[in-house]
Amino acid sequence: MKSTDGRYWIALDHVRALAALLVFCWHFLHGPASGVGPREGAPAIFPLALFDEGHTGVALFMTLSGYLFAKLLDGRKVHFPGFLWNRLLRLAPLLVAVFTLVGALGWMRGDEVGAYLRTLVSGFVLPTWPNGGWSIATELHFYLLLPLILWAGRRRPEWLLAAV
Repeated sequence: MKSTDGRYWIALDHVRALAALLVFCWHFLHGPASGVGPREGAPAIFPLALFDEGHTGVALFMTLSGYLFAKLLDGRKVHFPGFLWNRLLRLAPLLVAVFTLVGALGWMRGDEVGAYLRTLVSGFVLPTWPNGGWSIATELHFYLLLPLILWAGRRRPEWLLAAV
């Protein structure tokens, strides 16, 4: 993983690969062509349950992001507008493409465009964005809370533990 300042931690690549594998397996097992669909419960064998619960991979990605933020920002000042701009440049192009594609497909099916647009707007607060966009909404929430998290950590580190 490479940061904006060029630092790279090769030892974290396997964690990122595991998270990607967990998400991929969930989509493969629960996609429309799989015939499996959503299940009431995960497999009884613990390691297999991780592959059936796709949110485990997403949570691992987010935990890894939090860890990297902690390493990169430790004791540093953050230019927050620049930070948000970099996140926007990284995330927005694909997110807009997905929103456009999903909206176009819905329009061709005859879905109400206004309802879809309301879903996109509400997705800034609720995790309702389509095709995995909910995870980007959750990431956005973290980015917006980051200044408060950094302030609390500098002021009294135990507040961070209390927040968890």
